[in-house]
Amino acid sequence: MSDEIDVRVSLDLDPEAAMGTIQDYDDDTASYVSGAKSAFTEAFTSLRAIHDAKAAVAEDPTLNEAGQLLKVDDYASKRMIAKVYPLWDAASANLNKNVVAWEKEMTKEVVSQASQMVSGEIRVHMKGLKIGERMAAISQAIRDGDSVVASAVLGAPAMLSGLDEEMKAVLLREYHEQFNPALAKRLRAVTAARDLIDGRMGVLKKEVAKAVGTIKIKGNSFEIHGQYSGQITPAQLRAQRDKSNKPFAV
Repeated sequence: MSDEIDVRVSLDLDPEAAMGTIQDYDDDTASYVSGAKSAFTEAFTSLRAIHDAKAAVAEDPTLNEAGQLLKVDDYASKRMIAKVYPLWDAASANLNKNVVAWEKEMTKEVVSQASQMVSGEIRVHMKGLKIGERMAAISQAIRDGDSVVASAVLGAPAMLSGLDEEMKAVLLREYHEQFNPALAKRLRAVTAARDLIDGRMGVLKKEVAKAVGTIKIKGNSFEIHGQYSGQITPAQLRAQRDKSNKPFAV
C-alpha cells in the first residue's frame, strides 16, 4: 500500500492491503501469488486513471455533461477490457490450476516405510482399537513425526486398518501437511489468493461504475423506456444517443 492513500478507490482493491489479508503471504509464497498481486495492481492503477480522466474531461468546454460521461465511460471500458479483466481472469485460472494440482499432492497415497511384517502388525493393532482411539492414535503418530507408523496405515488399503476411504483421505491430508509443510503453505496461500480474486470481482465492477459515475437529476425529468429514474447511466445515455442517430444513417 502506498504511503499516500487514494481515498477515491476502495481499500479492498489496494494490492498491498489485499495481499496482507492472505495469512501465508510472505517471501516463501509471494512468487506463487504474484499473478493475483499484478491483477490487483493493474485494477487499482486503472481505477485511479479513470478518476483522473473524469476530472480532466470536466474541464473540456466542448462537451456537455452527457458527452463527458460517455467519454469517461468509453475510456473505462477500453481500459478494463484490454488490461484489467484479462489479468483477473488469467490470475484466477492459474491460481486454480495450482490449487487443483497441489490438492492432489496433498491427498496422494504414501509408501509404507516399514517391512511388510511390521506394517501388517501396525495395521492389525490399529484395527483392534475403537474407532475414536484409532483415529487419535494415527493422528498422534503423524503429529509426532512417526512416519513409520503413519505410512504403515496410510500406505495400504483403508479397510486393513479399520478405516473407511473418507477417514483415510482426512488422515492423508494431515500426513502431507505434517511431512510436506512447504507445499501445504503454498497451497493455503494460492487458495486464499484465488478466493480473493474471485470474491472481489464484484467490488471491482462497483468501483468502475463509481469512478465513471452517472448524471444526477432532480425530480422525474428524464424518461427511459417509460420509466423515470433519479439518475442517468452511461448505458442509458448511449441508448438514447443511438436512437437519435438512426434518422442520420445512410
